[in-house]
Amino acid sequence: MIRLLPLLTALAVPFTACSTGPEIRTEAAPEVAVKERQRISNDQSRRRFEQVLIKLDQAMDSYTIALSNQGDPRADKQARKLEKYLQDLVLGNEAMPAGADRAAYEVGENLRLLRGIAADSTEPQQGVALAALGFSGRNEVADVIMQGAMSDDPDIIDKAVFGLAILRSPKTVTGPIVAVIEDPRHPEDGRVQAAWALYRIQTASAEPVAIVDCWRRLLTSEKDRMPPGVLVTAARGLGLAGDAANAALVAPLLKHPVPRIRMASALALGRMNAQEHWRELLALIEPAESVQNVRLHARKALAALAGNKDYGYDLAAWRKVFDRGGQDQR
Repeated sequence: MIRLLPLLTALAVPFTACSTGPEIRTEAAPEVAVKERQRISNDQSRRRFEQVLIKLDQAMDSYTIALSNQGDPRADKQARKLEKYLQDLVLGNEAMPAGADRAAYEVGENLRLLRGIAADSTEPQQGVALAALGFSGRNEVADVIMQGAMSDDPDIIDKAVFGLAILRSPKTVTGPIVAVIEDPRHPEDGRVQAAWALYRIQTASAEPVAIVDCWRRLLTSEKDRMPPGVLVTAARGLGLAGDAANAALVAPLLKHPVPRIRMASALALGRMNAQEHWRELLALIEPAESVQNVRLHARKALAALAGNKDYGYDLAAWRKVFDRGGQDQR
């Protein structure tokens, strides 16, 4: 402050000398004041929305971690909590900080801004917007997310596919998702995620038959070119369809060297009520099967075939059940 005093004194001299002259108007013109207020408001809105994008990115990261631990009660609870938080944030319903301007938190504003960013390939945050729109629950955003899924950028594609998986809209056209699954040049984790997305959309889709046809193709002509994670989901998808006519495509996977594939295939056969494959399932609960989780999944499948009756790992009891009454479909 001391160093500023000489400058302030010098500035005061001409001001005093001119004080008796004509009055000088110092007020900004009305239109200038309006523009300045608008600029300040725009800057505040931009900074606020930048914070929204950061929150969305962080929350979605936590959400995917929770999903990866699905089945754990704490993880499932966390996923539900984060899903609600993300939806509120996308729609602009998030809790306002104390003293915040309500106009800056107008419901629907976040959704409008996210749609704009999602449609703009020059935006650095396009991927975040594409993924976040899935939490809106609004079918009308499916088209803009779908455009992202047809991008040339694998990262943008993956984020758009994630958004479609979360949205689960009947309007979703599945062709671009299938193209990702079958693209050998696309990173493997993205292909596996695309299969998961297709599985999530299956029961909501307006074209479920096309999805089942995709699973059938992936387990036949495309099987040797698919990552293990895709085969897991393809088996689950046919199990979800519940048609025992597809059992012959899944049963060979009970001998697959990857345990997760054996587990998924066992459960799929149970969901199909594929009675004719009880012997293959029984083989998976024998001591020769070294992975305990595979034995457990085979046991659950056998219980489903036996009318939800569980005989544990008693091989003789299981044989008696399926041999009795002509249930042995040889």
